[in-house]
Amino acid sequence: MATIEQRDTIPTHSGSGSHGRARLSFANQAEIDEFVAVLGRFETGEITPDEWRAFRLVRGTYGQRQTDDAQMLRVKIPQGILTPDQLEALADVAERYSRGFGHITTRQNVQFHFMHLHDVEHAMRRLADAGLTTREACGSAVRNITACPYAGVAHDEAFDVTPYAEALTRYLLRHPLSAALPRKFKIAFEGCADDHIAAAINDIGWHARMQYQDGRMVRGFRVTVAGGTSTMTRAGEVLYEFLAAGAILDLAESILRVFHRLGDFKHKQRNRMKFLVKTLGWQRFRAEVEDESQRVRAARSCRSIRRARRSKRRRFGRAPARCRILRRSPAAQRRRR
Repeated sequence: MATIEQRDTIPTHSGSGSHGRARLSFANQAEIDEFVAVLGRFETGEITPDEWRAFRLVRGTYGQRQTDDAQMLRVKIPQGILTPDQLEALADVAERYSRGFGHITTRQNVQFHFMHLHDVEHAMRRLADAGLTTREACGSAVRNITACPYAGVAHDEAFDVTPYAEALTRYLLRHPLSAALPRKFKIAFEGCADDHIAAAINDIGWHARMQYQDGRMVRGFRVTVAGGTSTMTRAGEVLYEFLAAGAILDLAESILRVFHRLGDFKHKQRNRMKFLVKTLGWQRFRAEVEDESQRVRAARSCRSIRRARRSKRRRFGRAPARCRILRRSPAAQRRRR
């Protein structure tokens, strides 16, 4: 993971006193209130253990098997970037609620073990004060979006992928589909020639590329999908040799839609997206993604039109009554009289 002292262009959490632009919080205090409320419902028997388990996993909380009250809390560190304030918050949580230390994962998370269930709320609030969240860190959700540890400082990178990885993180965090998938979903960004972050073994791998278009250099990505390790180890298939950087949000949502619509919700051991690609075949999977992409773009266009209309109404207000009358047809005007 990278800290502010290693690169002065890293976006930082607001109020940290560090160099670089402010990085907005990823946290949401209302979600912590909800966690407390649902925990209370579980303890009074209003919801089942299975319902509680599904809820807490999406909030980054695993139940450990060692004792009756031992939890593991996973904290997302998007793109592996931390501010000094956030490091202090992690240290506080480790000292007050865990064992004095945490573990850094291969997906740029930090995990704390042997926490008591009723301490999880307090840990979440301390982390939220520093802009960190546990939302969708576990369970069948879009996991922490990782990025090359050398992003922004590597001499041979195509460009710094950090802003694009952060934009996709914010777009998918709390997205309606992000925690409603058949299985966990992993995304990574790489800007260097060497795949330091192992983007190729992710469900979506974004590999930075530069390409001439209309006489100028354009930023974009070589996109690979359906990579994975463990059962049926494979590198991702190339979905696009070059996709303009401005299209990454729409494509990511399109792929999630296909996985949600056609993925296997029943068989946990074979319901990662790589199994869906194997079942459908590459050509059909790609066609499904293309179809969804068209629908996503159309929906975005409609939303843009509606926003423009609302903006125009806010700017100019409703037309005066006289103008509205003039716009009515003669028959409508007669009916009004």
